[in-house]
Amino acid sequence: MTGARFVALVAATLLVSCRADSPRKAPPVARHPHTAASREAPFAPSPAASPIPAASSIPAPSPLTAPAAPAAPGACGAMTVRFYDVGQGLAALVELADGRRVLVDTGDDPARSSQQCHGACAGWHSRLMADLERDLGGHPIDLLWITHQHSDHLGGAADVMARFSVGQLVDNGQEPGKREVRHMHDVAASRGTRVTSIGPGNEAAALTSSPSARLTAIVPERWPHACARDANDCSIGLRIDQCASSVLFVGDAQRSEEDGLDPRGHVTLLQVGHHGSDTSTSPAFLARVAPKYAVISAGKRGEGTNAGYCHPRRSVVERLTAELGDAPTGTVASFDATGGCGKEGEESHWIDARTSARLWITARDGDVVLSSVGDGVFLRR
Repeated sequence: MTGARFVALVAATLLVSCRADSPRKAPPVARHPHTAASREAPFAPSPAASPIPAASSIPAPSPLTAPAAPAAPGACGAMTVRFYDVGQGLAALVELADGRRVLVDTGDDPARSSQQCHGACAGWHSRLMADLERDLGGHPIDLLWITHQHSDHLGGAADVMARFSVGQLVDNGQEPGKREVRHMHDVAASRGTRVTSIGPGNEAAALTSSPSARLTAIVPERWPHACARDANDCSIGLRIDQCASSVLFVGDAQRSEEDGLDPRGHVTLLQVGHHGSDTSTSPAFLARVAPKYAVISAGKRGEGTNAGYCHPRRSVVERLTAELGDAPTGTVASFDATGGCGKEGEESHWIDARTSARLWITARDGDVVLSSVGDGVFLRR
């Protein structure tokens, strides 16, 4: 080999070696979008609430500034939503990633007449109080949100405030002279709980947000005419957004109110209105909300007050299953409204309707505990 050829071979070898040792550029990390809801205000924790962990703080965009950069997966921390099995009623505890807690409704009044409850209401209430004792673990309830003034939603509120520390009570301001409402407000005053009313034109009066969670009142521009005769149509909805995950509570809003509601975009998780009654969850409203997951809080067939309501209804279960997609993995006893609830022949109108794997019903599933890390996915725990 000549000297020139030897030098050329050594140079080529060194060039290949240098390229092999050069550092490679890391691939980009996938990120999740940060969704925002409108008409929000800062949600300040009560003095006893846990401080906001700096590691999970995510700048919240405002109408006057550009949105913050998308958060990396897991940066939001976990949001947990607990739908308690309170029979024919609603009670759900939301634990935000920064440690604060929101309780939406409180189930039925344990003292409701046996003629209506058939002895079930006291048991439902006792179970809720025990579950809250366990799940709160000594922490306060920062916000108690009462969707409307019906017993199966506010019935346990006075006992909840008497036993646990509650920073703020929000209701719709309706029927202040009603016995249960007056008692709820009296207990709030005695315990030093601030009381605020939310309604059309007053959506943000009590709402505050944090760097990682956004709370938005969902109410119509004006109460529907039906609100004057049916408290269901005076329901105040609550939307909670944490990064790309959201949950919407609508109480017992029926079609006349649903028609006037702006849900502020699609939601991840929906509390199905009016315990799965066919008076709610219209096709038009469901199309606007477009949930990925849903929960129906209802009593078992013939249980307590549900003996007179027959929830959930077959048409609503089938509509939700079609909307949510995913292969049906179970069935639930649902009432075919072609028959009369509580009337002769009722038994033949209870149908086992197939349900999506993304639809849960407390009558069948008991307590439903769902968690999300802000990535638009909820998993049952």
